[in-house]
Amino acid sequence: MSLETLREKNPAYDIMSVFDPSFVEFGCVHEGVSVPKMEAFVRATPMPEDEFYIPCADELMNMGDETGYIVDTLYGQAPAQIGYYNGHAHKLNAVEWHKCSEILVLFEDVVLILGKLTDIVDDRFDTAKARYFFVPAGTCVELYATTLHWSPCQAGPDGVRQLVIQAMGTNTPLERPVKREEGMNRLLLERNKWVLIHEEARSSMAPEAFVGIVGENPEIAY
Repeated sequence: MSLETLREKNPAYDIMSVFDPSFVEFGCVHEGVSVPKMEAFVRATPMPEDEFYIPCADELMNMGDETGYIVDTLYGQAPAQIGYYNGHAHKLNAVEWHKCSEILVLFEDVVLILGKLTDIVDDRFDTAKARYFFVPAGTCVELYATTLHWSPCQAGPDGVRQLVIQAMGTNTPLERPVKREEGMNRLLLERNKWVLIHEEARSSMAPEAFVGIVGENPEIAY
């Protein structure tokens, strides 16, 4: 789907191209990233009715030159995991952030709904401050550690298929219980994953997830 068509179908949102200069506040685009073996692997995995996410897939971690390029070049030889996400997402529902950049390689057109960590006030993020970016299939996008994000919203009927590259251990179960009354622990859901959710999404999230998104729950039409 073209950006122009998305704008026509979503007049309430100012959807920009991920190549627009305004995106530099949230991340960057890595040009020339080609991972055909990884794309073929992800496309061969089932597309669920809802969503399916593997933080670190052994197959993707052992794809020779493609794995080496991601770990050595995109992640600077720091310990990184390569996983994938398949799903059908239309609404924001939540925002998360990490102590590391998150790199996505999109295999379908999507819309990213983003915010800034500094937009959180008293553990609340107002979606009036959200920004919207169209990312065409085949694009590699890095989201900085200060960028609030969640699953991309699909921009077509085929759903979302993407690689997700992060610091090793991110988005995996906590190794030890946390005292949720202490500091940022009240927002910590998994390792290196702090989350605010919208009230509408409470039933689909972990019971300890913190309801901290105020305003509408943005929904993208295609």
